[in-house]
Order: sequence, then structure tokens, then C-alpha cells
Amino acid sequence: MKKISYNLVFVFFLLSLTLFSCRREYSKLKSSTRRVSSEMRYLERTSGGLIAALGLGDQSEGLDTAKTQMTPLIQKSFIQDYAFLYDGLNGEKTNNYLQSFEYDSSKNVFKRQDLFQKKLRENVEVYTWYPYWMGDVWKSYNFDLISTISFFSYKIDPQTGSYLNPVQISQWRETALIDSAKQHGTKVLLNLALEGENNLNEYLKNEASWNTTLDSIAVLIRERDADGIEIEFFNVPEGSAGKFLDFVSFIKDNLDYRFIAKKMLVSLILPTQPDNFFAEIEDLDEYIDLFIIKGLDYHELVENGTAVAPLRTDVADGLSLENSIGQYLKMGLVAEKSILALPLYGSQWSGTWDRAGGFYETDFERKITLSEVSRVFESRDTSYVISPVLDEVSMTNYFFLEFEDDSSVECWYDDSYTLAKKIDLALFKNFKGVGFWALGYDLGSTDIWDVVEEKFTGNTVYVQDPIAEMEGYPIQVASFIQKYEKLFVVTFVMLTIIIFFTLALAFSDWRFRDTILARQLYRIIFLFGFIFITLSIATYFGILGQGNWTYFLLFFLGAAASYYIEKYGGLIKINKP
Repeated sequence: MKKISYNLVFVFFLLSLTLFSCRREYSKLKSSTRRVSSEMRYLERTSGGLIAALGLGDQSEGLDTAKTQMTPLIQKSFIQDYAFLYDGLNGEKTNNYLQSFEYDSSKNVFKRQDLFQKKLRENVEVYTWYPYWMGDVWKSYNFDLISTISFFSYKIDPQTGSYLNPVQISQWRETALIDSAKQHGTKVLLNLALEGENNLNEYLKNEASWNTTLDSIAVLIRERDADGIEIEFFNVPEGSAGKFLDFVSFIKDNLDYRFIAKKMLVSLILPTQPDNFFAEIEDLDEYIDLFIIKGLDYHELVENGTAVAPLRTDVADGLSLENSIGQYLKMGLVAEKSILALPLYGSQWSGTWDRAGGFYETDFERKITLSEVSRVFESRDTSYVISPVLDEVSMTNYFFLEFEDDSSVECWYDDSYTLAKKIDLALFKNFKGVGFWALGYDLGSTDIWDVVEEKFTGNTVYVQDPIAEMEGYPIQVASFIQKYEKLFVVTFVMLTIIIFFTLALAFSDWRFRDTILARQLYRIIFLFGFIFITLSIATYFGILGQGNWTYFLLFFLGAAASYYIEKYGGLIKINKP
């Protein structure tokens, strides 16, 4: 009776411990995906160091991995020294920073593209934005590969309808960009920008201010013989959707009336998140010549997001280019008069190592242009070698750098390969083309424009569905697990309880214990089970993150356990009933 009660207490203790552990594991499953990614990257690097230290695998590969396990602090200083570049380009003072983006600093000139490149096919759209702060970078571009340029921007005063940025409007009136574009047959639009829920409500309700805007932009268009406007109203509130439609029809009809001899183009930027667009696309279709899906800044909208423009996501119904395009098409968007806007910049993250948790606590730091990525992260300095990793789900590259001061820097960005896949997505969906934000952010490289030439010139272009290419085994399984996460967790908990309960009952029988310890094969299996559990516990509590010496310590612990089981295991036979 006493023996039975002891067994019951033991089983109850095991069950309680199992339930507690499973509950903790479940909460870990619900934790940040960024933490999981951080742990995996750290484990890969430390395991590489162990392989090199033990002399296993390919010798040269192991040594290289060990050598680059930690990036030198000089690289961190190098990155921080360049931190002003994006902010400089997006700040008030602009021309002072442009030399930092010149391709050949010794000659102090921009790298210009081949002047004899092919011209775009008819009825395709390669759209780009020229922010007023980018100075003279437009001189480095081949306008034969750009169908439309939008000058950013005319910032609307919500109270009067006039503009809030006279300096930039003066630049519109003076820049030679427009003259050069027109010489190559590139259309030029003036961006009308307004953001903020209160500002949008105030402006859309005051129809008198619409006339002021119309009069003002008509003068600016006529002065530069421009081709129309671009409307960028950031996330129009649901209650103002009807007034927004009225505004668009008012602007379109009146521009057509004032410019009878020349067709005025009106493009409309759709927000990244379709759920934030409340106007009826089918109603707008009558007045809009080109719809632009804003396929960027997803990292600001998605919890734990990293990629600026993820091609897809392994989260069911998650926000991505694939899902944004799909939703807009279901809302009535006509693909043949639409384009997908893509970023020529990435995102940079800084992290601090959490010793207790065993992961990097990472925070968004800033945006980073492709030009800066190529100059800073893709450096081929002999003192360090940095190789990017391709995240095949989001189809985005990233660098992950760890430093000796327990910090990290992470950079997610697109290159010509990943952007080509996203361009393929748009073309496969029968979109008219793509857009790039912004002109000059890739200065110093021709790779992106080589892709543009490949996709939008010539008589025949072969396009593959990038989603179909990615519909492989790993992604399907990951998506399935993510979709039925709760079911898998409950199943795991129940199986764990059953296994522990069964083992507890089995070990209470001396014949089972005798069988386990009598044969060499079973002892080896038992030993590996012990090592696996020990390693799991050590990993969970972060012991393995303190250095490679712990691997050797665990090895000796396993060897000692094997020796004592081998030598004294037979003593358990004394407890036979």
C-alpha cells in the first residue's frame, strides 16, 4: 500500500511538472518571432564555433565560421558613422549630403548608366518618385527607362487648400529635372499630399478649399507643361470616404475642362493595408488613370515585422505584397491600370543580448537606402567579411552582425534578385508595371535598372509566378502549423502527459527496469535520452550561450552518467519484489 502511494505521488508530481512545463512552452510559442529568429541565428553561429573547435566537418569551413562568429567592433563604428545618410537625405538640408552617395569619390562624379539602353515597351509603366530633397541626383538616370516621375510634393494646407511648403514649390518651378524628363518623353506629375485624420476631415468637408487647390495646381502644371497630378491622402477616414470620391471627381473633371488640348493624368496611391481604404474602387475607376499600391513600410504595420516589402508571409492572412494585391483585386481593382510601388531602401535594427533569456532584444533603429547598404554592409574590407542571408518567405535579404559588447545590428533590404521576384508578382497579376521609392536611393548601382530593362523592354518577356516557385514543402508545412497552432499545442501536451504517465508506470516494474539496463543498446538509448534532456534544459536556461566550454562540460557529464549507470545499474535488481 505504501509503495502504491509513493508511486501515485511520483506520478502526480510528474504530471504537475509536465503541465507546468507545457504551459510555459505554450507561452513561448506565442512569443515574438523575432526572438526565435535571433536564437536560431545565435545557435547557428555558436554551433559553427563548436564544429571548428572539435575539428569536425570541413576544416576550412569550420575555421571561417569560427573566425566570423563575432563581427569586430570597428564594423559597428563604421555603420554608426554612416547613420546620418538616410536622415540627411530625408531632412531639410539636402545637397550637402549628396556627395556621400556618389559612386566614384576620387573623381567626385555620379556613376551614370549607359546612354544607349533600350526603350520601354508601349503600355508599360515604370514609375518613380523624385523627393524634393534629392538635389541633382536625377542627372544620373536614364529617362528612357522611366515612364513617369512624380515630384514630391505639394503639401496641402487643410484649412485653405493652398500649399504649406513654398520652398519646394519654388523648386518645382525651377528644376531642370522636368525639362530633361520631357525631352525623353517621360511624363511628370505633381504629388498632392495630405495626412492626419483631422486634417483630412477638415479639408474634405470644406469644398471651398478644393477650388483653391485646383487654381493653384493648375497654375503650377501650366508653368511647367506637366502631365497631371498624383493624389496621396494617407488613410482617408471611413466617414469621409464619400467626400473623398467627390473630391477626386471634382479635381479630374475640372482639370480636363481647363486643359482641353492635353489629357491630364490623375494617379492615386492606395495604402499598404487594404483594410484602411474605405472608398469604393469601382467608383473611383472612372476618374483615376493609374492606381498605385503602396507596397512598402510593412515593417511598421506588422508586429515584429522586419522586411519593408515582404513578398509573402507564413502567417495565415498576414500582411504582405501577395495578400495586399489579392485583397485589392477582390475589391474591384483593375490590374491593367495599376502598378506596385516597391522600396529602394531597407530597415535597420539594433539589438542587445539578453543573457537570461538567451536572445537579442531587438528594436527598429532607422530606414537605410540601398546605396548605404552597398557602401556599409556589403563592404569587402579585408578585416571582415559579411555575407547576406536570403529570407525565402519574405524574399528579402538580411545581414545579422553580432559584436563583442553583446550588441547586434540587423539590416533587411532588397537587391536586384529579390526586387525582380516582386516585379514578377506584379506582372504575373497583369499589372501595368511597378514604381520605385525613391529616385536616387540606389545611386551607385545599376543592378536595379538592369532588371527594369530585362522586364520592361524588348518584345518578349518571360515571367514566372514567384509564389508558385515558393510553394514548396517547407513553406506549406510552416503555414499549416501556424494555422493550426492551438491544435498542435493541445496535441503535444496530451501526448507528453501520456508518454510520461506510461513511462512512470513502466519504470515501477522491475522487469522493465532490468530490460532497459541489461542490454547495451538500451543503455545507449537511455544515455542519449539523458543527454538530450540535459541539453534541452541547459539551452532553455541559457547555459549554452556562455561559451563553448559548456559543450565539453556536458560531454563529460554524459560520460560520467554512462559510467555510473554501467557500473551500478545492476544494483537496482535488489529492489525486486
